[in-house]
Amino acid sequence: MSHLIDYKNLVVTLSGKLILNIDSLSIPNHQCTLITGKNGSGKTTLFKVMSGLLKPDSASIHYQGLDMNWKQAKPYIQKDIIYLHQQPYLFDASVTYNIAYGLYRAGESKTAAHNKVMQALDWANLSHLAHRNAKQLSGGEKQRVALTRARILSPRLLLLDEPTASMDTDAKQQTSLLLQRLKEEGITIMISSHETHTVEHIADRHLHIDQGRITSLDHSHSEKVTVLNTSKYNN
Repeated sequence: MSHLIDYKNLVVTLSGKLILNIDSLSIPNHQCTLITGKNGSGKTTLFKVMSGLLKPDSASIHYQGLDMNWKQAKPYIQKDIIYLHQQPYLFDASVTYNIAYGLYRAGESKTAAHNKVMQALDWANLSHLAHRNAKQLSGGEKQRVALTRARILSPRLLLLDEPTASMDTDAKQQTSLLLQRLKEEGITIMISSHETHTVEHIADRHLHIDQGRITSLDHSHSEKVTVLNTSKYNN
């Protein structure tokens, strides 16, 4: 199995408290990883480190054939890894502008960006909302706009924090469908969720985080099978 990225000796302490102490974490290429854990277990902290938003105390990263520390890897991971928060920030502007924003920042021409956005709206079944103000959308619609905005930037890894939280059944199904499409397109996905029943059908493996430690769960039997790391600290 090929890995997109590997992390070793990943340690994070905040205000003197150990949050993460992971000996080894490998993210398989073109697969979906589900990660679960109680509130405060370190899931969001892990995603922030992985996306280049939070500097860890220590970390060794193997990516694109290079062995790097976090600072050296930061430019690479910020280019290729997108972290989508549970409540994604959308501009007080049209859906079209929100989806095009990343393309404009990357230097795309208005014509090229417009063509890509129209295709993306069709892909996400959001064409009917193209000219709506994003702030006026429902929670499920906002999440699908955010997913579409992320997809259009062609990330290699997409980190999703509770992507179906606070949605009705129909919105969860539509969001789950987009996640399935993203996976089929070859985007590597990592999902943090308390609602495993809405996303576990697309997950290739299931990790559980508790007190900064990660355990692998057998996806089909939900039994602990492999301890990926050990902690020398006690919380």
